[in-house]
Amino acid sequence: MAEKEVKIRIYGMTCDDCVAHVKSGLLKDSGVLNADISLIKGTGNIKIDDSKTDPSKIISNEVFGKGSKYKASIIH
Repeated sequence: MAEKEVKIRIYGMTCDDCVAHVKSGLLKDSGVLNADISLIKGTGNIKIDDSKTDPSKIISNEVFGKGSKYKASIIH
Protein backbone atom coordinates (compact mmCIF):
# COMPACT_ATOMS: atom_id res chain seq x y z
CA MET A 1 0.00 0.00 0.00
CA ALA A 2 1.32 3.41 -0.98
CA GLU A 3 -0.31 6.34 0.79
CA LYS A 4 -0.69 9.59 -1.07
CA GLU A 5 -2.25 12.88 -0.01
CA VAL A 6 -4.53 14.70 -2.41
CA LYS A 7 -5.75 18.25 -1.82
CA ILE A 8 -9.08 19.22 -3.31
CA ARG A 9 -11.16 22.39 -3.49
CA ILE A 10 -14.79 21.71 -2.59
CA TYR A 11 -17.64 23.93 -3.80
CA GLY A 12 -21.18 24.06 -2.43
CA MET A 13 -20.64 23.38 1.28
CA THR A 14 -22.53 25.77 3.57
CA CYS A 15 -22.70 24.01 6.97
CA ASP A 16 -21.29 21.27 9.17
CA ASP A 17 -23.85 18.79 7.80
CA CYS A 18 -22.40 19.42 4.34
CA VAL A 19 -18.92 18.61 5.66
CA ALA A 20 -20.18 15.38 7.24
CA HIS A 21 -21.99 14.40 4.02
CA VAL A 22 -18.94 15.03 1.81
CA LYS A 23 -16.65 13.18 4.23
CA SER A 24 -18.90 10.13 4.50
CA GLY A 25 -19.31 10.04 0.72
CA LEU A 26 -15.57 10.10 0.20
CA LEU A 27 -14.94 7.41 2.82
CA LYS A 28 -17.25 5.02 0.93
CA ASP A 29 -14.49 4.75 -1.69
CA SER A 30 -12.35 1.74 -0.70
CA GLY A 31 -9.19 3.61 -1.69
CA VAL A 32 -9.83 6.58 0.62
CA LEU A 33 -8.10 6.12 3.97
CA ASN A 34 -8.96 9.46 5.58
CA ALA A 35 -10.72 12.68 4.63
CA ASP A 36 -10.11 15.93 6.50
CA ILE A 37 -12.67 18.45 5.22
CA SER A 38 -12.63 22.19 6.07
CA LEU A 39 -15.82 24.19 5.67
CA ILE A 40 -14.04 27.50 6.28
CA LYS A 41 -11.32 26.89 3.68
CA GLY A 42 -13.55 24.93 1.29
CA THR A 43 -10.88 22.28 0.96
CA GLY A 44 -10.21 18.65 1.68
CA ASN A 45 -7.01 16.79 2.47
CA ILE A 46 -7.63 13.25 1.36
CA LYS A 47 -5.33 10.31 2.11
CA ILE A 48 -5.62 7.56 -0.45
CA ASP A 49 -4.15 4.16 -1.11
CA ASP A 50 -2.94 4.85 -4.63
CA SER A 51 -2.93 1.16 -5.47
CA LYS A 52 -6.76 1.21 -5.09
CA THR A 53 -7.72 4.64 -6.38
CA ASP A 54 -6.31 7.77 -7.96
CA PRO A 55 -7.00 11.50 -7.59
CA SER A 56 -9.28 11.69 -10.61
CA LYS A 57 -11.58 9.13 -9.03
CA ILE A 58 -11.85 11.24 -5.89
CA ILE A 59 -13.28 14.24 -7.71
CA SER A 60 -15.65 11.99 -9.65
CA ASN A 61 -16.92 10.36 -6.44
CA GLU A 62 -20.72 10.11 -6.36
CA VAL A 63 -20.87 12.80 -3.64
CA PHE A 64 -19.70 15.23 -6.36
CA GLY A 65 -21.66 13.58 -9.16
CA LYS A 66 -24.51 14.67 -11.38
CA GLY A 67 -27.35 16.17 -9.38
CA SER A 68 -25.15 16.87 -6.35
CA LYS A 69 -24.80 20.40 -5.03
CA TYR A 70 -21.15 19.68 -4.25
CA LYS A 71 -18.36 19.90 -6.82
CA ALA A 72 -14.62 19.41 -6.44
CA SER A 73 -11.35 20.05 -8.22
CA ILE A 74 -7.80 18.99 -7.46
CA ILE A 75 -5.48 21.66 -6.05
CA HIS A 76 -2.10 21.50 -7.75
